[in-house]
Amino acid sequence: MGDFCSKMRNGGPFCTSDKNNKPLHEVELSSYSISKFKITHEEYSFYLELNNLPAQKFENKYVDKMLSDMIFLKNSPAIVTWTEASNYCSWLRKETGLPFSLPTEAQWEYAARNRGQYVAIATDDGTLRVNKKTGKGENFATDEDRDEIAEPNGIVSPFIHFAVNKYPPSPLGLYNMADNGKEWVIDWYDPDYYSNSPKKDPQGPDSPVVKSKTKTKEQYWKVMRGGNRPVAGFPSGLTFTRSFQVKDPERPLETTARCAVNASTPITP
Repeated sequence: MGDFCSKMRNGGPFCTSDKNNKPLHEVELSSYSISKFKITHEEYSFYLELNNLPAQKFENKYVDKMLSDMIFLKNSPAIVTWTEASNYCSWLRKETGLPFSLPTEAQWEYAARNRGQYVAIATDDGTLRVNKKTGKGENFATDEDRDEIAEPNGIVSPFIHFAVNKYPPSPLGLYNMADNGKEWVIDWYDPDYYSNSPKKDPQGPDSPVVKSKTKTKEQYWKVMRGGNRPVAGFPSGLTFTRSFQVKDPERPLETTARCAVNASTPITP
């Protein structure tokens, strides 16, 4: 787990200088299932309505407009805080009787790397492909793809998220693990965790470690995985990249999620 490039290159350079994804360390995971897709905003709205919870609303019209731009397209990812994502997975656990939860970052990385292989980008072929004539992405969304939607619809293009099944899945059958919104995982963020994490089923630190102050309160950081708007040729959205954010940001920051099931029996649709 972590930046495997030096090991893959027989002692050559790492893929990044980021200390967050080092040291490389061995991990053993119990069997689990993970969703093919990120949670969609339609699914999340249905959950809110079914449980008589208020619709998502933020502190001013500008931020609400940001959210509406992010979920403009059908079947695009829900934009959620860590608590909202965790509550949604917990609701699935209650409704199904299956042990749903957010995945650990170890589970997320193992899946993104096609069961732990040396895969740096979790697309269909391990690359970010762009059509040279149009500038549009063939297996991920580019600025050209976003601009095409934004201009006729009065949307700020960087906020656009595409349908969770728009582009081809990874060889493991998973969609959008390299782009279309960073994903919350269950772990608290600790920059030194890789140096002392257990080998078997690491869950992250037992208690929160790093915090920062938002407008209204101090909050601790959670780990996020995946990418939001990767660019071909740049090391963004890598399978081993660790991002972090306060647990419940006060405005949508393009954070998404998918759920996992911690059970030895495979979960199929």
